[in-house]
Amino acid sequence: MMKDLFARLNPLRADTAAPIDGAALDRRLAALAQAADLSDGRLAPAAVEQARAVADRAQARRGLSEQLTVVAFAGSTGAGKSTLFNSIVGAEVAKAGVLRPTTSEPLAAIWQESPETVALLQWLGVTRWHVVDDGASALADLVLIDLPDHDSTHSEHRAYVDHFVERVDLMVWVLDPQKYADALVHEQYLRRFSRHDDVTVVVLNQVDRLTVAEAQQCLSHLRRLVAEDGLSDAVVLATSNRSGEGLQALAERILSAVTGRRTALARSAADVATAADDLARAAEDPGTPVVGSRPADVEQLTDALTEAAGAPVITAAIEKSSRHRAVQAVGWPPLKWVARLRKDPVAQLRLERPGVDPRLVRSSLPSNDPVARARANTAVMEYADKASAGAPQAWVQSARAVADRASAALTDQLDQAVTRAPLVPARNPRWWGAVGVLQWALFAVAVAGGLWLLALAGLAYLQFHVAQAPTVEGFPLPTLLLIVGLLGGIVLAGFGRALARTSARRAARAARAALRAEVAHVTESQIVAPVAADLATVGQFRDALRTAQGG
Repeated sequence: MMKDLFARLNPLRADTAAPIDGAALDRRLAALAQAADLSDGRLAPAAVEQARAVADRAQARRGLSEQLTVVAFAGSTGAGKSTLFNSIVGAEVAKAGVLRPTTSEPLAAIWQESPETVALLQWLGVTRWHVVDDGASALADLVLIDLPDHDSTHSEHRAYVDHFVERVDLMVWVLDPQKYADALVHEQYLRRFSRHDDVTVVVLNQVDRLTVAEAQQCLSHLRRLVAEDGLSDAVVLATSNRSGEGLQALAERILSAVTGRRTALARSAADVATAADDLARAAEDPGTPVVGSRPADVEQLTDALTEAAGAPVITAAIEKSSRHRAVQAVGWPPLKWVARLRKDPVAQLRLERPGVDPRLVRSSLPSNDPVARARANTAVMEYADKASAGAPQAWVQSARAVADRASAALTDQLDQAVTRAPLVPARNPRWWGAVGVLQWALFAVAVAGGLWLLALAGLAYLQFHVAQAPTVEGFPLPTLLLIVGLLGGIVLAGFGRALARTSARRAARAARAALRAEVAHVTESQIVAPVAADLATVGQFRDALRTAQGG
């Protein structure tokens, strides 16, 4: 029968499988593996492992002979699968009988027992095979397999089917008129392989039991069901072992798969595309552009972390310290000692340590403020959410995880930023020195006037004749010197304090700017860059999926 069936066919007929070459398949395999690696730890482990398993199987099949084509017959109990298998082979190879199931383990028919064929059978897990000797050279590259019933009550039989449907190159599903609409075959098998149109044949067998009209009605319904399964381009045939109807068409499809020598590639390509589809569904990717890092969001985060680093406390200390030091420099000399009794806020916070490695020291800022820490963590999470907007939910969660890990180290990082920042000016304002010199000059004038008056008073007390002190516009010069020195010093001190307040505010603003600049480095290195690197994989994942899907 087999010889007769194929004798009337053109052995050079092109395969109907989708055009694909080995290099293209290799690119898609690499893309699928990349997509699996990128989604590892983000998507459900089952989806990732399935993708890797598909890639491994396809790669293993690439390592075996792609000249050989594996065609498997699968079907329900009583569908006449083994009889149809024998009709195609042209010999009673598979056992057919009334007892069910008749096929307990896979049986292969081969036309050439070469090392390549045996290696392929071993990879498939076939332990029984029959060598057909009919002289049909066109079939030398064919491996035909009869599988157990997919609806068998024996679990090992279903396991065989599940194993082989993932590995054979071309599947022939043999259904009977009574159970062709069985949900099991459609939901568990056909629908799972909706991308496998080119490597799937669905056969409505035993149509001789139906009238012509009934056969046409059933065949039309079956084609609709198969199309609903996603296999709109799959070959759907009506066959009969008794009348021979459809056997020629089935043999033709098998021969085209063998002579085309592309079916193995097409099957692997369909597997890769299906696995990529599964990853895409698992990712729940909206397909929208990822927002990423926006300058305004980075600025907002930096402001929040600057506050968390203690900017209010630091700027207040810098301002107070600047005023304190200014008073020491420009205050009225007799009262300067009072200022020295006050502690410098900068020294208390340990903010001024020139030449010390900031990594080795800590500031004395309160670091365990739960409110400040909570605000910082909230700001970090809000930034991660904004940056990851538009990404698959798995990547949104991943970005939040990256940000959360960064938040755990922020306390030390921000403290180092404080110690690195040049918060205290390297040198005092020049006007401090000028006002200080002038203060001492005025104080000297006051002292000179006072001593002059004391001397005159002492001489007068001792009854010495004392010449009248020189006058200026009617004012005795010693008195004028004392008054000018005292009032000038007091007025200058007040003016200096006013200037000191202005200068202190300027120093506080400069300190905040310096602190913010250091915090910006922390923000970029600890938050922005890691989140951006994580989100960059979204584009890589999408590109890999498109390549794996054949896009």
